Amino acid sequence: MSTKHNKKGHLEAAASHHEQASRYHRAASRYFEAGQDHAHAAHQAMMAHGHTLHAIDQAHEAGTHSANTPPITAASSSSGSDSANAAKHHATAAELHDQAAQHMRHAVKLFDQDRSAVAHDAQLALSLALRALSHGNEAAKLFVRLVPADAS
Repeated sequence: MSTKHNKKGHLEAAASHHEQASRYHRAASRYFEAGQDHAHAAHQAMMAHGHTLHAIDQAHEAGTHSANTPPITAASSSSGSDSANAAKHHATAAELHDQAAQHMRHAVKLFDQDRSAVAHDAQLALSLALRALSHGNEAAKLFVRLVPADAS
């Protein structure tokens, strides 16, 4: 397999991981919204986190990482319960992953025609992935506050 096909394969894999992360974030969001089964919500969140990391790794493997990536800013928590805020963070992360997957899919479509556009879409996807990762981290922090200290 040529380098050209390897890069395209990494872009496709990154898009797939973004789509899977989005599904897991949506599931975590639903559990947190319901305010129940926090253990299952945490499992869904952990799966989303893993897919996020895989998507970022695949983007790096495709050679799309650049020094121009915007910094990650922590998502601010609005007032309300930790569970509701965790649900919001997961819902936001899911949306960001959906957008990242769209950019990766677009990069794959353009792969043979316009490498500049591929690099641009891949860079946008990476930026969105990092923002989604930040939201996932904020949700994880809120989850820690939901779990009783003596549960370990």
